[in-house]
Amino acid sequence: FVCASLNEAISQATFAIGSNDDLRNDARLPVKGTKNWQLLPQRGTTFSPRHSHATTVYKCPHNPSSKCLWLTGGYSELHRSFDLRMENEICDVWYSKDGREWNQVGLDGDFIQGVGNWDAKPGSFAAPWYARYGHSLDALDDEDGDGIADVMILAGGNNPMPSNDVWLSTDGLRWYFDGYAPWPKRAHHSTAVLQGKLFILGGTPLSNSVWAGSLVKNSTRAAGYTMKWIQMKDAPWTPRAGACAIAHSFNDEDDDIGTEEFTNNTSEALFILGGLAGYSEDDPDYEGIRTRNDVWKTTDGKFWQKVMTNTTIWAGRAFHGCTSWRSNDNDPTTPPKMFVLGGGYMGTEGNREVRSLETYTDTWWSYNGVEWMKVNYDEGSIYTDNLYSTNEWTEITVEGGRKVYRGKWGFSVEGFVTSQDLNGDGEISTESTMMKACTNANKTQCKTVLVKEEQIPALFLIGGKVEGFSVVSDTFVSKPGINCELSGITCSNRGTCGVGVAGCICHSSNFTGSYCMQPL
Repeated sequence: FVCASLNEAISQATFAIGSNDDLRNDARLPVKGTKNWQLLPQRGTTFSPRHSHATTVYKCPHNPSSKCLWLTGGYSELHRSFDLRMENEICDVWYSKDGREWNQVGLDGDFIQGVGNWDAKPGSFAAPWYARYGHSLDALDDEDGDGIADVMILAGGNNPMPSNDVWLSTDGLRWYFDGYAPWPKRAHHSTAVLQGKLFILGGTPLSNSVWAGSLVKNSTRAAGYTMKWIQMKDAPWTPRAGACAIAHSFNDEDDDIGTEEFTNNTSEALFILGGLAGYSEDDPDYEGIRTRNDVWKTTDGKFWQKVMTNTTIWAGRAFHGCTSWRSNDNDPTTPPKMFVLGGGYMGTEGNREVRSLETYTDTWWSYNGVEWMKVNYDEGSIYTDNLYSTNEWTEITVEGGRKVYRGKWGFSVEGFVTSQDLNGDGEISTESTMMKACTNANKTQCKTVLVKEEQIPALFLIGGKVEGFSVVSDTFVSKPGINCELSGITCSNRGTCGVGVAGCICHSSNFTGSYCMQPL
């Protein structure tokens, strides 16, 4: 009966073939491709341009059963704050249901003298916490372990100097001071949630310290919760700031590009990727301070393993974006990928000294942090103004309508959901539907996928600083090409990139695999 119902649903579904809106046709490309990213048109208000802000995914303020993107603070153009001072740091909070329309929050909570913005008016757009950038924002479950995040935690950052204050909010509207953490003051640290604990890694002043925090119910606190912190032993990686940290699940075997299924033999680990790193000059291990491209992992925060030893894969970088993302939540065999995007190089190595970030226009992914694949194609140089990249978030329009391509840093990346009319019926379905996607070249080569048009998994790239230009307030959403493109070539030029989460549909039964790379 189940099979019969499934076949009937598939037969009634409209064929979903790559949309023309998703196609890229540029003379500089070796072959035609499918777009990786789309700039979301903004509706109504949006956050001001900024970099080094902090974002997370957490329940919406007026509909806790739904999730929203949340954005806090950052570094912007010089502006006049609520108390009429001129500053670059920001103390605001925004949320969005779709990345297109952002809503600024009127804020309440602990307005305490000497701790935060005690003289701000409750209900205004100024947060109780001091304006800051280079801080962290994470959603964390309490000790009940039900997998539902109960609190947002804002920690540390430059306000304007490195800090160690911690603020909690259960709704994004009211923020309560949880005290000063026992870890030293820091900014541009890295955070990730592993096994129900919030890990704080590194930061500036350059550090390799590791702390783990648990959310504990406490009825004596205004937030109803407090954070309990435990210090781990210092990590073996070089002290660093501006690194990226993620919790990521992977197959225990040595995965490679051919891995197609996510098996039951999996592990979850905390990864730290890159960063601006170095020892102090009086340390015998001192070899300059520069951006790195090493990758380390731990399953418990105590013991670390260096997993990427090939230093020629992606270049050393800091203030980049990273995330762990499963492109099809409806298919448990789809392995999640870790992504690294953008950021830049700076630092001292031998006689070479770079004082400002030289940014990147690239995107890389890996199943396990060891083997990496480049998504986009790029060429040229910023110095001769002929730089090109198939990452649409690098494209900007300058005077005269001319397009140029520049790297970006200080942005944030979140795995969230978008909506799209995949079958062309003029409606956005709220129910999960089996949909058939076929190649443009051969309508007999198809695959079926379970999709909900209202909730299509996607990556969101938010704000940041463009090299040679100003800070921005744009939001980009990933397109099907991010699941189909390797080095700018879609499906190895042997298939069509299907809409939504369909991925590659190979033109011929002679080839198979996620990118039509494997001969049968």
